[in-house]
Amino acid sequence: MLKVLRKNLVTLLAAALLIAAFVWWYQSRGFSDTAMAGVPEYGDVDQRSILAEGDIGSRLEPSYLAYYQKAGDDGAKDTKGHQIVLKGADYSAISGSGASRQRDPEGRRGDVAALTAEGGWVEYEVDIPESGFYQMGILYYAMKEKGASIQRSVRIDGEYPFFQSKRIVFQRMWKEAAPTRFDEMGNEFNPKQEEVFGWQYREFRDPEARAEEPFRYYLTQGKHNIRIEHTRESAAIGELRVFSPVVIPTYAEVLETYKQRSYKEISNSLIKVQAEDAKLKSDPTLRRKDNREPATEPFNRSATLLNTIGGSSWRDGGQWIEWEIEVPESGLYQIGSRFLASWLNEIPVQRTVTIDGIVPFKEMNAVDFPYSQRWQVSGLGGGDTPYLYYLERGKHSLRMEVQVGQLGQVFERIQDVSQRLSYLSREIIMVIGTNPDPNREWELERNIPNLVPRLHLMALDLQKAIESMYEMGTEKGSPELASIATARDLFVDLAANTDSIAGRSDKLSDTQSQLSGWITSMNKQRLQLDYLIVKSPDQPWPKATAGLATKLGVGMYDFFTSFTKDYRSIGITGEEDEGEPLKVWVARGRDWAQIIKQMADEDFTTATGINVDINVIPAGAMNLLMLAVTSGKAPDVALGVEPVIPIDFALRDGLKNLSDYPDYQEVANRFRPGALIPYRFQGGNYALPENQNFSMMFYRKDILQELGITKIPQTWQEVMDIIPTLQRHGMDFFYSHSTAGAISEFAPFLFQQGGDFYREGGKSSALDSAEALAAMKMWTGLYTNYKISKEASFYNRFRSGEMPIGVADYSTYVQLMTAAPELTGWWEMLPMPGIQRPDGKIDRSVGGASQTGIIFKNTKKSQDAWEFLKWWVSAPVQERFGTELEALMGVEARWNTANVEALMNLPWPQKDIEAILEQWEWFREREIVPGDYLTTRYVNNIWNEIVLKGKNVREAMEDGVKEVNRELKKKREEFGLDRETVGMRTDKEVGSR
Repeated sequence: MLKVLRKNLVTLLAAALLIAAFVWWYQSRGFSDTAMAGVPEYGDVDQRSILAEGDIGSRLEPSYLAYYQKAGDDGAKDTKGHQIVLKGADYSAISGSGASRQRDPEGRRGDVAALTAEGGWVEYEVDIPESGFYQMGILYYAMKEKGASIQRSVRIDGEYPFFQSKRIVFQRMWKEAAPTRFDEMGNEFNPKQEEVFGWQYREFRDPEARAEEPFRYYLTQGKHNIRIEHTRESAAIGELRVFSPVVIPTYAEVLETYKQRSYKEISNSLIKVQAEDAKLKSDPTLRRKDNREPATEPFNRSATLLNTIGGSSWRDGGQWIEWEIEVPESGLYQIGSRFLASWLNEIPVQRTVTIDGIVPFKEMNAVDFPYSQRWQVSGLGGGDTPYLYYLERGKHSLRMEVQVGQLGQVFERIQDVSQRLSYLSREIIMVIGTNPDPNREWELERNIPNLVPRLHLMALDLQKAIESMYEMGTEKGSPELASIATARDLFVDLAANTDSIAGRSDKLSDTQSQLSGWITSMNKQRLQLDYLIVKSPDQPWPKATAGLATKLGVGMYDFFTSFTKDYRSIGITGEEDEGEPLKVWVARGRDWAQIIKQMADEDFTTATGINVDINVIPAGAMNLLMLAVTSGKAPDVALGVEPVIPIDFALRDGLKNLSDYPDYQEVANRFRPGALIPYRFQGGNYALPENQNFSMMFYRKDILQELGITKIPQTWQEVMDIIPTLQRHGMDFFYSHSTAGAISEFAPFLFQQGGDFYREGGKSSALDSAEALAAMKMWTGLYTNYKISKEASFYNRFRSGEMPIGVADYSTYVQLMTAAPELTGWWEMLPMPGIQRPDGKIDRSVGGASQTGIIFKNTKKSQDAWEFLKWWVSAPVQERFGTELEALMGVEARWNTANVEALMNLPWPQKDIEAILEQWEWFREREIVPGDYLTTRYVNNIWNEIVLKGKNVREAMEDGVKEVNRELKKKREEFGLDRETVGMRTDKEVGSR
């Protein structure tokens, strides 16, 4: 025994150390309880930034919670018993365009006020009888337009009292247009969603649901003007209501009322309402979803059933789902649900519950659904003693609406810390610069007022946020608190050693990004429902999960069928016995492919009789296509193909030349001419673009105004002129850089200078031209001469004000629209800067990454394949696909279609559409030639040599061109192209103006 122990001593010691380390980590993962030891309590500390003289953030309105708290501190109280109702048509003023008096769409209310275009407004005069808080709401009718929610801004006497008043959301109503349908494998598919038109009433509420109740506006006695302005989608106003805040009774008070009225508990009743059978919902995104837990109803182990609703799509403030429930007799019932709340670790999600349009008691304003990785069954609130609800016999509506609740105040505190950190970071940069010497003594405590107290106070505020999370039930050690605790500890550490700040200044920017990201992720209140339960108190709640035997049985079934099941197949449209279907491979996620399959089934196959077999391949796995071609098993059509692939296949004679189809040019006209350049080879055209990314310029109106920058830069020279002003105030201009994206970052400068990547259609590199040299100097000069940041989170720094202007792709636009409500009205998107031509025009040429559709040459269904590809890139189909995708995955999945007409019909604000279309006038992709991959590599290498190593621009360019030319020649010889013309095109074809 001793011999064995001695022989394995090292192994045993290592195992013991690992176990001890794990125990230590597990016990201490709740973050240090002594982290704040030694941090003093401060009294009245001046935390104002030295930048706050004419503070560039002062133009931003306060948040609602800050406004409400300040008004309360100043003595404002709720009024009681007042209600003012104005008919929509009884306005005191109306804009000359975008608003008009119209007849009620339903013909019952007489005249109404209709706001039908951005900027249209209507103004009402109200006579307030008593100073104090009031709530407001409107009766509205959503008019048919692009299907997005209605957005309005509300001003009181010409001012926005808080920033949320600039973006108040009024939802539409949606329902399923038909029953669900099933494919040949028994899999269930969502039906189309259709809008339900009718009058709705809604109070003015926080669109992010950070306040449980409708906004309270403080109004003084006397007359006030209330202006409601169109910011998105058309709607009519039937009534404006201004009233004293509604006081909702507590459950204890309601229960006492039940006793006074002798309401009795009913018995022997249990009603289930399948949650996926919703009557109405606020968004088409709220669709049925499948779930494989065997207790989920209904369940089919051999097919996919859409047996739940919600999940990742039911998460944003204001989204609601409504069901119809019918009870057999009047009396007191318990109401509950089977739900899954597994997305926020140890943090409950919340919903506001209304019955027949009324919150039954105060506790229903924010009902907790506790966190668990497993399905749960419980009553709506009440803990171990579920609440009772009085229901009259017959039908009732029950609605659940996303609510953030208590988390709103935590968000407010952390957002305030993030803003203070932004100011402090910029003050530090003003002292130490962007590339500080970490060994120098910067004397930051002398140069920055109250540096240590400000760091301590930020740490204290984060500690309070952590304690608030604990009070909400979050366990110590929850990974959801890691970002906050790490930031807190950093502030304490920096305060203890301010000399280390210069060497760790990047940590401050990273921390700010982490705090902003934490708020964004926590704001998503996801909840998935299987069914609702309305039961008598004497009935037990159903079991939440299936028994072990059932789970094992389903697991074994899934395991054995996995050997024969084709997971790549989405299914075949039409009937299986109608001949060989058209084979389409989609290099995207399964959700994308299912939408395509559903649309093809409902539209393409129905109209043409062509059956389609759709299969999924991993996005970016283009080698699978090459293997399929070489093995003779290629599909007929492939979608989601990377832009460099078509020429690779065309070189090998693997693709159909789309120019051979008589109506090719008609189809090509759906896109910007410059978008087709990469897919041309020897006079042929080998792909059609599906989507395309594009860059735009974003700027903060408030900050540039405060800096005295009255002319928004239109050219790169004008950009360079303002960079010193930005940097003097601790700010910067943003132009992204990444290894993979270097060639796309360089292309705008090259095209705008009048240059190109290649000569003679790819025979040699043109990167040694005077135009290319000037372009490279301008591009790299941003980093070498003007010292702009080489990498940064533009969204976070734009939001904080550190980077109030920059160039980024459209994904930044989606982020700002959906996750930066405090900036509403204070930022704009414009075409990217360019270079002024001799004729006075500004050349804004720019390209972007895209994905394409191709037809393989060996297809036996050439015409069918062309009909499918034409159908797929048509405006109505692209528009619907964009709508369906956004409905399924949210606005962040907005489809950036390459079809110009379809883009115009997607739910973009008009001014943003106009800016995008202006930029698209200059859209120009680079041509792809044999050996192009080396150009991509060397453009990044040249940037590294110049920016990181200080090499001369001309020398770096010449060295790179030699290598590129060698590879181009090699590839042309390999494919016998010495005397051929590759990808030749005219100026007209590339979209020159």
